[in-house]
Amino acid sequence: MSRTGDKKFTGFRVFPTGVALVLTEVVFWIVVGMVWYGVQQITPNVQWGRLNWAPLLLAIPSSVVLFIWSYNLKSRWAKRLADEHLWPNTLPAWRPRLLGWKFALWRLALVCAVFGIMDLKVGARLREVKSEGVDIMLALDVSNSMEAEDLGMSRLDLGKRTIERLVGQLDGDRVGLVVFAGDAYVQCPITTDYGAVKLFLNQVSTGLVPVQGTAVGRAMEVCQEGFDTESLASKMIVVLTDGENHEDDAVDIAKQIAGASIEIHTIGMGTVNGGPIPLYDRYGRSNGFKVDQKGQPIVTALDEATLIQIAETGNGTFILAGQGLVNLNPIFDAMRAMDQQEVATLSYTDYTHLFQYFLAAVLLLLLVESIVGLPLGRSRSLVKTSES
Repeated sequence: MSRTGDKKFTGFRVFPTGVALVLTEVVFWIVVGMVWYGVQQITPNVQWGRLNWAPLLLAIPSSVVLFIWSYNLKSRWAKRLADEHLWPNTLPAWRPRLLGWKFALWRLALVCAVFGIMDLKVGARLREVKSEGVDIMLALDVSNSMEAEDLGMSRLDLGKRTIERLVGQLDGDRVGLVVFAGDAYVQCPITTDYGAVKLFLNQVSTGLVPVQGTAVGRAMEVCQEGFDTESLASKMIVVLTDGENHEDDAVDIAKQIAGASIEIHTIGMGTVNGGPIPLYDRYGRSNGFKVDQKGQPIVTALDEATLIQIAETGNGTFILAGQGLVNLNPIFDAMRAMDQQEVATLSYTDYTHLFQYFLAAVLLLLLVESIVGLPLGRSRSLVKTSES
């Protein structure tokens, strides 16, 4: 029995097993990234139906870390039970190397399950879709002052909800998203894919722009650059900010943009009395308020006058946010008064969904994993039972 056990039993090799798994994980994601990039270049009609489930992908590398930890723990337990040279006799049916293979099969099943949930689909029919609308660029302030909660919630949360409401009522209009603080960046290029806009909006938070400040003028310039210069549609910029501009002359920039027949509307996110800027720890727990050099809470107030002046210069309207709600009717009224440009785009209307193949692969891999996990003696007895 001892000799048989010596042949079958291999000890725990925690370090080489961990290194092998980590390297395999890195190579796997590099290959997945390259394959997906190649697919998008060759067949752009391949899409994910539920891309909002993408954070589940984090469970895959996390499972590798968890397995290495548990593998090391089992090694310690085995060493407490008996010395290593006694393992073949005390643990004859325990094969540590097999645990790695079982995990590999289970991990592949997890990958297929996540990909199945994300619903890979292939466009089957391409047709021209015509729609009428205007081009809108939304500029959202993500500076630290937008954390103030003088509107019944944080200014940023209300701004994101307002954009969701606005986008949810669009039909045929193209919309893009710019985020800004001390500088400005395009978060989502102008598009008719409202789902993509909402997906990018979900990723917005304070600190997204590393340079702090409130460069309203720069944000409007980036919005102007984000418009399609070949489009004949009427153009509109909507700026959601508390207006504490310290970086540029936003009014002069608004005058230049208005000269290009682009309307500018401003939404004041805040109150005139203002409020302190809350601080949070890395776990999201409240940690007091931001203070000045004298230790007094910094109060951030709405610069209503500047926003009104920007809107008047840009031939638009100024809207003051209320407690938990922004009245968007002036924006929609202005859109209806604009010339509607017919836009023809090619889009896929029918898709072939492939999630069932991934789910079938999950069942197959889990079946193989359960068979591989059977002890050798038990599998032989099952074979004899079936033969009899």
